[in-house]
Amino acid sequence: MRETLPAGLRCAWSGAAHLGAWLIVCLMVVLSGTAAAGAPGSYLVGEYKLPALADPSVAKGVTTELWAVVYRPRADGHYPLLVFLHGNHGTCGRYDEGLGIRIDDGIDYTYTGTCPEGWQPTPNHLGYGYLAADLAARGYVVVSINANRGVNAADGVRGDLGLNLRRGRLVLRHLQQLADWSVGRVTTPASLGFSLQGLIDFSHVGLLGHSRGGEGMRAALAQYRDRSSPWPRRIGPVNVEALFEIGPVDGQTGRTLDAEGVAWNVLLPGCDGDVYDLEGVRPFDRMVMRSAETVALSKSSIEVFGANHNFYNTEWQESDSQECPGQPKLFPDYVGSEVQRRTAQETVVPFFLAHVGGAKESALAERFDPSRPLPAELAPLTYYARGQAASLSKAANFIIDDFTRTTGRSSRGARNIAYRLTEYSHGDAGYSHDLAQRAALVAWNSAGAYLQVNASNKYVSARPGVYKSLEFRVKLECHDDLCAGNINPAGDVDFSISLVSAGGGLSLPVRLSSVASVYRPVGADSTIYGDYNSVFQTVRIPLQSFVGADLNAFQGVRFTFDATPQGRLSFGNVRFVQAEAANPEGTQTSRVATPGLPAERVAQPVREGNAVVAIRRSASVQGAGVDAGTSAGPDAREIELTSTRPFRVTNALPLLYIGDRPFTLSRFAGRTTDRIIFSISSEEYRLLPSGADVKLVIGRAPVWHFGRLRKP
Repeated sequence: MRETLPAGLRCAWSGAAHLGAWLIVCLMVVLSGTAAAGAPGSYLVGEYKLPALADPSVAKGVTTELWAVVYRPRADGHYPLLVFLHGNHGTCGRYDEGLGIRIDDGIDYTYTGTCPEGWQPTPNHLGYGYLAADLAARGYVVVSINANRGVNAADGVRGDLGLNLRRGRLVLRHLQQLADWSVGRVTTPASLGFSLQGLIDFSHVGLLGHSRGGEGMRAALAQYRDRSSPWPRRIGPVNVEALFEIGPVDGQTGRTLDAEGVAWNVLLPGCDGDVYDLEGVRPFDRMVMRSAETVALSKSSIEVFGANHNFYNTEWQESDSQECPGQPKLFPDYVGSEVQRRTAQETVVPFFLAHVGGAKESALAERFDPSRPLPAELAPLTYYARGQAASLSKAANFIIDDFTRTTGRSSRGARNIAYRLTEYSHGDAGYSHDLAQRAALVAWNSAGAYLQVNASNKYVSARPGVYKSLEFRVKLECHDDLCAGNINPAGDVDFSISLVSAGGGLSLPVRLSSVASVYRPVGADSTIYGDYNSVFQTVRIPLQSFVGADLNAFQGVRFTFDATPQGRLSFGNVRFVQAEAANPEGTQTSRVATPGLPAERVAQPVREGNAVVAIRRSASVQGAGVDAGTSAGPDAREIELTSTRPFRVTNALPLLYIGDRPFTLSRFAGRTTDRIIFSISSEEYRLLPSGADVKLVIGRAPVWHFGRLRKP
């Protein structure tokens, strides 16, 4: 059912479960002449949905459609454009009377554009209205795309397992259509309720992607910029100024996708039960390690402790995570979380205001600077770990040690000094981080132990006046029973930092706790799975704080473990930077108690029937609704699994483990989610031992077990 309101105002009906929310949203729109709460100005909202077709510019042989909701300022003008893209989720939902929510475990719409009787299409694109309305009222055209048809829950293909390249092309196809309407090549459809002609300023564009939508937005950026790309000709010039990602995936395509040439931030939900390894930090790692940009554009990360994955989208009404050990849990099991949404509102909205448009409010970007106190709107909600590189140009960074050489030798070829450390090694940064990210792992159990990373064996000029701050990345690793308790509000580790001059002279030390709070690792359901996400945060200290340092005769940086009696942590990317540091007395402020959450459901033992339906040679899967590349190759094998507990439609790739071998190329069998098929090459199958354990892992859902492999 669709209401048509005066002046082109439209409200989306999404079932009885949303009646109250629907009335509130519609009322906000009808009264938008008085502006959305907390936002100046006013806005209108409409929706377009063009006929579905097999568009080869998006996906060959697959039916997709252009469907989006548009928020715009009420007044005519020429406005910057923001485009939002949701992640992977079910495409058909049914109302559950007992839970009072819509359960989105159907996928018929993906393939047919319809849902069975009693079900409705999942309005995944409406889940960011709380952000879009605020931004439209502040002077942006916001387009939130629906990627249900032919994308969400569709069959993975070789080179694009998560279909994120396809998502990127869908975004570009929307931009092409929006450009046609904006310049008047095509008349805006009357169903939208207002004209887009002359409304959109493509010289100021921002992107937001949630989950697979995050990598999808990076894919859109890359495919627009590709040499010989057809998209600049089809769309015209598009200047993307900024990209914000929420809980994104990384590495689900055959391409490495980063965000160079734009301001960028990633929000990492600390209790993410879907993209549970917080792999969205990996583009940050790669860009920091390359430091190859020529323009000073901020890259940043903010880990939000206690947030889950799903509730940043108001249409995703089941929590992806039930447990949240050691963190101030921000969400119930069902419906959503106002507190969690506020952590998005106080990061997403200021980010775009700071980076997109002709009149940027640059001061709002300070909340992403780890050397500055968190604003009063954000700090009381929960704990955070922030990372930032203010500029990744070579000239803006004096690299002391990125730990790219063998243990004991700095990136500049000098000898590092490890004193009374129980452990010291150079290697990759571990579980959550990209393999390109290098780190020094250190451990100590006695006061006064230290690591000194050196730029020179004697001394070198660090160009006084050019560089303003010392910057390094640090993360605490689990050791002993550290991760069994709760976060310490003051931070879970402390040590001193000094600059070393020629001859070993030390500056006065700066205590870590005076400039940052470094917390212990956390993770969704980590008491069950034992996985803790140890994610780097950035510490930035003004060079002037190091009293007595001689930057004309600089040797290195000494980290002295003189406060916390024992510990284990990793350092990364130690460098002098041109960015200023605010040097607050600690970066956290007091918090209010989390509002009371509804009673939790009592966990019940998982009882289910799991079976391997068949192991067979792959039939041809080419044809209607299936993109090329679904098969694992000639003479491949298919393993079909079924369960009485449906397989979740998630953003993390389903992982089939046979013994210790993971397989990721999969598709659902039919239009329900109780059967899934994995494709395995003939050679991979030949090497599998008969009798190996077979299990399926999807995010942090309880593992599905299928017994032992029996080769036909």
